[in-house]
Amino acid sequence: MFTWDFVTWVAAAYKPRLHLVVPRIKGTDGREITQAIQADFGLAPERVDWRFIDVDASSVETKKWWPRRDSMVVEIANIIRPVSIRSGGNWDDILYCRPTRLRFDHRFEVTVHAPESHHLRRLVDSSALTRPIQDWGDDWLIHWTRTCHGPWPGETKAQFFECFSEWSVEYCHSAYKTLLHILREKRIRASARKIGDKRAVVAFTDLSPVASLELMRWRPRWTNWAFEPYGIAIHRDLAATLGIRPVRYVPAAGWKTVPTEEKPFTHSDGKSDPIWPMEREWRCLGDVDLASIPPEAIRIIVRERAEAEKAGKQLAAGVFAFMESAPNELDK
Repeated sequence: MFTWDFVTWVAAAYKPRLHLVVPRIKGTDGREITQAIQADFGLAPERVDWRFIDVDASSVETKKWWPRRDSMVVEIANIIRPVSIRSGGNWDDILYCRPTRLRFDHRFEVTVHAPESHHLRRLVDSSALTRPIQDWGDDWLIHWTRTCHGPWPGETKAQFFECFSEWSVEYCHSAYKTLLHILREKRIRASARKIGDKRAVVAFTDLSPVASLELMRWRPRWTNWAFEPYGIAIHRDLAATLGIRPVRYVPAAGWKTVPTEEKPFTHSDGKSDPIWPMEREWRCLGDVDLASIPPEAIRIIVRERAEAEKAGKQLAAGVFAFMESAPNELDK
């Protein structure tokens, strides 16, 4: 869900006076985060009043400070307009289970439904694989994409919400559209998400497309698929010249002993999610420039044949489809 992000973007178009409650690392003046938010949303600095929650550096990207933020928002509010309040949740407690003199406007409130589960949905029918996918070979490293719940790397939130507001049929940042975006840019942009030392990398696997199907799992914890059947493959012979190296897995307790220069190519084997070592991951530190790679050393992978033509027009490379077509039951 996009909560304060979307409201901030919509409100900014009408140029009101905004009151934003944000975290500030203790001992700083908050200038770093205010400048980042202004740039991300295209806000006019003179029309924003900032209210800070002072937090430790280790907590700024966690949810630990959220209850303080929510309480501050309620304290400064003139009127509360609930939209989606889960019974028994934090907001239910703040708004309805404590003494308050707040004014409420319930015109926008909707019924809260249980979230949809995707764990039984099949992305690919393994009994209907095309012959080229089955005969893939062992000389390729694949970067798989997935639906992006927010801006693509290098995209501001203002740009994302502009695209989001025009979404009609297919979600604007679906896995397929993410693949097309990469092909148009001719660049796989690096990301630091879930990377131990926060340096941005591009991830690959040396598993074949068929072997990768087993790892295309729904992850309720992050409300996304590990990855989806859309990818870009680079011939393994180019790996060294592009700076792509295999990842070494270490026990969680041994992470601190890994040299700084090796951390982008090292990963904890995890405490509860064995998918990481199974991915047989390779990484590149920084972006991968597809325009610098010969066409014969790149392959594009899509879920079904109908998606191949559009993908092939974005980048000169061979296109491989998992299936000729996707039966309707795969989308249920």
